[in-house]
Amino acid sequence: MMKMRLRKIMASVCLVASVIALAGGIGINTQAAGGDRVYSPSTSVNATSLDTKEPYKTITNEDRDTAYILLIQHMNGLKALYDLNSDTVKRLDAVMYQANVYIANTNMTVGELSSYISKVEADMDASLGGASVVSETSSFLFLINPTPTNTISYGSSAPITLTFANFGKEGVTDVVVTPKVSTKGEEWPFVITNASDVQLIKSIPKASSVEEATTLGQSLTWNFTVSDKAYTGTYPLTFHVQYYRNGTKEETDLTTYVNIKGKASNGSLEQNTSDKDKNKPSTPRIIVTGFVTEPEKVHAGDTFALTITVQNTAQTTVSNIQFDLKAAQESSDADSKTTYEAFLPTSGSATIYVSSIAPGATTDLNIEMTARNDLTQKPYVITIDAAYEDPDKNPFTATTNVSIPVYQEARVDTGDAEVMPAAIGLYEQSNICFDIYNKGKTTLNNVSISFEDGYVTGGNCFLGKIEPGGTGAVDCTVEGAMPNDDTSTVTATISYEDEAGNVTTIEKEINLYVYEMEYSEEDLGDDFYMEEDTKPKKKGMPLWLIGAIVGGAAGAVVAIIKLVKAKKAKKLRMLRELERDDEDNL
Repeated sequence: MMKMRLRKIMASVCLVASVIALAGGIGINTQAAGGDRVYSPSTSVNATSLDTKEPYKTITNEDRDTAYILLIQHMNGLKALYDLNSDTVKRLDAVMYQANVYIANTNMTVGELSSYISKVEADMDASLGGASVVSETSSFLFLINPTPTNTISYGSSAPITLTFANFGKEGVTDVVVTPKVSTKGEEWPFVITNASDVQLIKSIPKASSVEEATTLGQSLTWNFTVSDKAYTGTYPLTFHVQYYRNGTKEETDLTTYVNIKGKASNGSLEQNTSDKDKNKPSTPRIIVTGFVTEPEKVHAGDTFALTITVQNTAQTTVSNIQFDLKAAQESSDADSKTTYEAFLPTSGSATIYVSSIAPGATTDLNIEMTARNDLTQKPYVITIDAAYEDPDKNPFTATTNVSIPVYQEARVDTGDAEVMPAAIGLYEQSNICFDIYNKGKTTLNNVSISFEDGYVTGGNCFLGKIEPGGTGAVDCTVEGAMPNDDTSTVTATISYEDEAGNVTTIEKEINLYVYEMEYSEEDLGDDFYMEEDTKPKKKGMPLWLIGAIVGGAAGAVVAIIKLVKAKKAKKLRMLRELERDDEDNL
C-alpha cells in the first residue's frame, strides 16, 4: 500500500523529469569499490515499466537504465515525503549504492530484474524506520550575507552578523532567531554565556524587487568567544528561525559556516568526535564558497556561464563526486499547475562529475545554462546535490543552494502624437498628447517627459510608475520659443528608471511647426521707421497652413485671432527695442 501511494504522489509532483535530469550524461563505466562498475544511464533514457517485456529475455543496458531510474525515483520520493535524519539518509543511500553495483555487474532476465527492483524498494522503505511525513512549508527567509569563513582563534571573540531578507510575497512578523548551541566541542565552538541567545526582529516587509528586499533586510549580531573545547576546523552554525506569515507560525533553520582555530592539543574537528560517536567516522563536508556568472548580470533569455567554487573542508580526500544541479521550479502564471525550470543547461545535462578533491582544496564546477525569457525579475535558486565517498568508500551526500538574480530588459514604446494646433507662432501654445507603453516585464519608475530642444518651452510632466503591460498617458502644453523651419518637429525626451534604479532616456520626434511672422510698415504704424535695406518684407504663411485654414472656418477664426495678438506683441517688442536704441545714442 505504501509503495502504491508513494508512486501516485511522485507522479503528481512530476518527479520523472527531475530524475532524468539527475541521471543524465554521467557515462556507463564508472568504477566502484573492488573494481565493480557503477552503472549510470545515458541522456536518452525512457523510464518505462519492464512489465511489457518478455520476462525470460536477458536484460539490456536499456533495461538497466529503466531499473536505475525507477529506484532513483523511489528514493527521491522518500526523501521528499519524509523527514529524514542524516543516519537514515546514509542508510537509504547505501541501499541505492549496493543496488546500483549489483544491477551494473549482474546478468539476469527481465523477470529477475523486476523482482530485484521490488526487493530494493522494500529495503528502502524498511530503512526509514519511524520517519514522519514532512509538512508542506515554503521558505521565505534567506541569509543574504552569511558570515564569511574567516578564522577565529582560541580565546578570541568575534561578531557573527546575519542579515535576513524576505523574498516572499507576504511580509513576516515576530521573527525569533535562536542559535542551536551545544556543550560538545565538536558541535558548538563558542563559550556559552547566556541561558538563551535568542534575538527578535519585529517584522521584515515584502519587497517588489531584489534590491528592495536587500535594502529591507534586517541584521542581527552575536558576539561569541571561542571555547577551550573547540577543535580546529570549519563549523556549521545553525540558527533556528520562527516567524509568522498571514497569522500562521512557520519555522526554518538557516546555516552559515565559520573557521575555528582551537587549542593545538585538541586536534582537528574532523579527527575528533564525542564519546558517544567516537567510533563513527567524521562526516567530510563539501561546501559552496562562491559563484560567478558570465555575463555578470543575467537577463531573462540570456545564455550564461556559471562557475561554482566548492571546497572540501575535511581532513581527508573525498572522491567519486557527483554534483547534480537543479534550478527552481516556476509556473507560467499564478493559477497554472504546469511548472518548468528557470534555468536549463545548454548541453542537456545538469550533472558534473569530479574524481576527487584533496583536504582543504577547492574546485570549480562549470556549466552553461539558459534563463527562460519569460522569467520575472527576482533571484532564482539553484540546488546543488553532491554525492561522494571518503577513503573508506563510505557514501555521503550534501545539499546546498546558490541564488542567481535575473533581470528583465525594459521595453518601452510610444503611440502616435496628437498635436492641436499643429503649427504655432512664437509665444503661442499647442497641446500634445501621446501614450507610453510598457511592453516589458519590469516596472518603469519615475517616468517623466520634457522638451529640451529649444524650439518650445514648458511641456514637462511626471507620470510616475507604469506597471508591466501598462500605459501612461502624456497630456502637456508647450509654447513656441524658436522657429524650426528646418525640421518642423520638436523633440520630447522620455526618462524612466528600471527596478534596479538604472536611468534610461529615449527621444520622440513630434510634428509641430513653430514659425515667426514678418510685418510691413503699415502693420507697425507711423512710429516705427527702418532703413530701406533692413526693412522686413511680408512673408506669407506656408501653403499647407493656408490649406488647413481654408479647410475649416472655425480653425481660420482661431488662427486670425492668434495672428492679431502675435502682431500686437511683435509691434510692442520692436517699439521697445527702438526706444532702447534711441536712449543708447543720446
